[in-house]
Amino acid sequence: MKMTDSKKKPGESRANTATFLLTRQTEYPVDGHRVKIVVVGSGQTGVAIAVAILFKRLASELVLIDSNEDLAKAQAEDLSHAAAFLGNPKIVGTKDFGSARDAAVCVFTAGRKAEKGQDPKELLEPNLEIYKSAVTNVCKYAPNSVLVIVTSPVDIMSYAAMKMSGFPPNRVIGLGTFLDTSRFQYFIAQKLGISASSVQALVIGENGASSGTTLKKISPPLKGHLIAEPRIFSVPVWSAVAVMGMKLKDINKEIGQKNDPEGWNEVHEKVVNSTDDMIEKKGCCNWGAGICAGEIVDAIVRNTCVCLTVSTYVKVRIRPVKTDDETGKKGARSKKCVFQGCRHGLEKDVFMSLPCVIGRNGVQSYVRHSYTAEEQELTAISCRAIYETQRPYLDRFE
Repeated sequence: MKMTDSKKKPGESRANTATFLLTRQTEYPVDGHRVKIVVVGSGQTGVAIAVAILFKRLASELVLIDSNEDLAKAQAEDLSHAAAFLGNPKIVGTKDFGSARDAAVCVFTAGRKAEKGQDPKELLEPNLEIYKSAVTNVCKYAPNSVLVIVTSPVDIMSYAAMKMSGFPPNRVIGLGTFLDTSRFQYFIAQKLGISASSVQALVIGENGASSGTTLKKISPPLKGHLIAEPRIFSVPVWSAVAVMGMKLKDINKEIGQKNDPEGWNEVHEKVVNSTDDMIEKKGCCNWGAGICAGEIVDAIVRNTCVCLTVSTYVKVRIRPVKTDDETGKKGARSKKCVFQGCRHGLEKDVFMSLPCVIGRNGVQSYVRHSYTAEEQELTAISCRAIYETQRPYLDRFE
């Protein structure tokens, strides 16, 4: 066919080339099986999450939403340039929340950047303001999605996201101690000289550590008085650490304790300090968090029902834990438990990290584990710490 009209309409040449090259074209391509994933926040962590999702080829459409639209568009375009090696997904950068329409998973990483040694509580005020707009707008267009929360402090922000979205608890998942668990496995593997994938281990409770304080009873001459000590509320579950089914606690009874001659307790200290170390050395901690968030998205999209330690909704009744006291008396109430004055327990609802089964509906179920009395006690302390931090903000979560 020859062109007789010298005046071509815009795009006509392209259309003719496509018509010549492609013999059959559908006017309205079927779009029913497309998987759309949204990442809210286009900073370093947001891009790391996007890369993790793209390399796993989980999304046929990836949307980056940011208040800085130029940044979101630039990040999307940069990633699109390598689309041929990522499964040819559609990658969009925008500030329009309407682009989240019908998304399967929405990952929230928007928020103020953490600094070294900063108490996560200092990030609550500005990040809650961001979530008021971001969560409600995204959920308006993606009412059937699963929310994955990465913004710090992740446990409280996950609780806020659940309240603001009105979603059922199972469809809101926080990154929680998933990265802490991964680090825990890595440092244990390093100490043993084996691969991290060969180590079974978990960290539960509150994400990371805080530079705040908690109160602890001290011995004479100031008996009964209280002093402040650094808050570290993530709980390493040493009773579950194993290699190919062989529990390390069966080999070393004191593993993880202060009197452990092998110094295994230093492993958890490394885990707790890792984020600050990364911030000091490179200004941020993005790739570990991004890859772990990608694993959560993978579990949701592919319905893998994998077990991960993520931040999930729990309504707990906490009581003092019965343990052996210093005198050796069996079943004594622990003097270390901050709830020892609460005779009837404390019933609160919070988000905190526990081993969970993750699938298409979000958190499918919890994994029951036989924790030691000390691990139960530390988890109770961790839960109380999360609740006490979020309590002043409860009226702002609705």
